[in-house]
Amino acid sequence: MTTSPEEQALFADASQVKLERQQLNPADTAFAIQQGLAKARTRRMTGHVQLKWITAVLVTALAAGWLLMGPLGGTPQQARYSQPAQNWGVLEPFRELAEKDVDGNTITSAINNGYVQLVNRSVKSGIYQLTVNAVMADENKIIVLYTAQTDASQEIYSVPKTSMVNGMTNQSLGNGGISSLYSSNGKYILYGRSTVEMDGNTPLPGQVKFNFRISSVVPDLLTDTNKVKKDTKYQFSKPMEVSFDLDPKFSVPKTEKIKLNQLFTIGGHEVMLSEAEVSPLVTRVRFIYEPNQKIDYKTKLSVSDVVNPTEIVSTTKDRQKTLLSRVSGNGTEDGMIYSFSSNLLDAPQSLVLKLHGEPGKVYDDLQEAEKHKLELKIK
Repeated sequence: MTTSPEEQALFADASQVKLERQQLNPADTAFAIQQGLAKARTRRMTGHVQLKWITAVLVTALAAGWLLMGPLGGTPQQARYSQPAQNWGVLEPFRELAEKDVDGNTITSAINNGYVQLVNRSVKSGIYQLTVNAVMADENKIIVLYTAQTDASQEIYSVPKTSMVNGMTNQSLGNGGISSLYSSNGKYILYGRSTVEMDGNTPLPGQVKFNFRISSVVPDLLTDTNKVKKDTKYQFSKPMEVSFDLDPKFSVPKTEKIKLNQLFTIGGHEVMLSEAEVSPLVTRVRFIYEPNQKIDYKTKLSVSDVVNPTEIVSTTKDRQKTLLSRVSGNGTEDGMIYSFSSNLLDAPQSLVLKLHGEPGKVYDDLQEAEKHKLELKIK
């Protein structure tokens, strides 16, 4: 089978995600994440966008780390809001995905609090079909839950790329990431999550176009067991699209902005946790590096290497704790903005940001590393 350059790129993305999700052990995953961040720093040194972390790379690496070893920082499992389990109805198949996904606590909080819109719109092309089951949104983020499937002629492989655009203007809604989980019922269904992060300055669109392609495994037609099997072949669907209207209720919640201006020293650098933004689907924190002096690009990179936030501990009034995992990061003119998952709808009374406290230090165990983390109170 001959594949186009676009399909080859899609296959490369799909293969990478599959490897990170299924083949790496925890040690390999940690090394892969470190390599990815190192490459990102190299690109920042030589590329055309300074101090810009590629969100999709971070999401993929963090998701791989989450599936195998918990959030960065070594916590084995994500702590969940431990109210009695609610029945998710038609979205129940996504519970397992949420338990393993970097945005899992956000999805769980939204569904448990009814902050979700059922869509149930499908499109089919040949052997491929995708259904947008549900969506949740706020002014900073959109999360789509979908089911992708093939017929019995080919096993499904992945949904290698997705994108969302404004249904009225066709403008991209932002950068994002994807996560998926094979159905326990067979090899022909994937349950997936796709997200885009927005800057909060643009109103939510009234309509969203969800674009995607699906890949599948071409059956091995060799019948002679003595012959050497050829490399696995993959097939891609044509570009497909599902359009749906967004419920106006998602435009009601406004982002809570918390001024902090907390100074701390780490790795010999002075850093300010300047502010936090909290909305139903995302928690963002902003750092300013060396706020009292003018620094050059090299110094910014040096500071970014030692400022490593791992998670936010959210505590509700009944003392239930939830770990909000880091999802992405983006460079700013004077520092970094990191995005974390959110459980704002659970009405947390306390939010505490945790960072690695001693850059470069090697710990004997996870408990020791946890004790040395730096804690900064957001609320």
